[in-house]
Amino acid sequence: MDPSYNLIRRKYIEKIIFLWIIISVVAGSPKLYAGGSRDYISFSTALFDFLQNDVTSLEARIEYRANSLKWPLKPFGGLMANTDGAEYIYSGVFYEIPITGFLNLVPSFAPGFYIKNNSKDLHFVLEFRSQLEAIFKLSSSFKAGVSFNHISNASLGEANPGVESIAITFQVPVF
Repeated sequence: MDPSYNLIRRKYIEKIIFLWIIISVVAGSPKLYAGGSRDYISFSTALFDFLQNDVTSLEARIEYRANSLKWPLKPFGGLMANTDGAEYIYSGVFYEIPITGFLNLVPSFAPGFYIKNNSKDLHFVLEFRSQLEAIFKLSSSFKAGVSFNHISNASLGEANPGVESIAITFQVPVF
C-alpha cells in the first residue's frame, strides 16, 4: 500500500477522534439534557452489499446515539467493519419519529471515511450513509430494530457504485 495513503488515513482518523472528543464534551453538558431520555450504544449485525451482490459479506457496527439531547436532530457516530476488511468511520444526525408507543422510525444521515481493504471499491474515501430504521422498545431501557442503509460517494469519485446493507440492531442505554 502507498505510504502517503496511510499518512492521509492516519490524519483522517486523528480528526475523527478529535471530533469525538468535542462531541463527548458537548454531549456531557447537563444543560442539554431533556429529562428522562437516555443516550444509547447501538450494536448491529448486517449483510453488506446484499442488493448488488458484488462483494457480499457480513458487517458489524457500533454507534453512540446522543438521544438525551433536546435537539430534534440528534448526533450519532460509529464504526462499521465487514468480514472483507472494509472500515467506515462516520458521524451524523438522526431523527426519531414516534409511530406508536413502542415503535419509532429513525431516518439518519452520516458522512464518513471508507477504507475498502479487500471489500467493495466505492471509488472515494469520503462516503455518505443514508439509513431508515424501525426501532422497537422492548422494555423501558432496551430497544431492537431493523434498518436499511445506502452508502455512496455522491458522484465525487471516478465511479459511484454504492452499497446497501440490511441490519438487525440492539440498543442499550449508556447510563
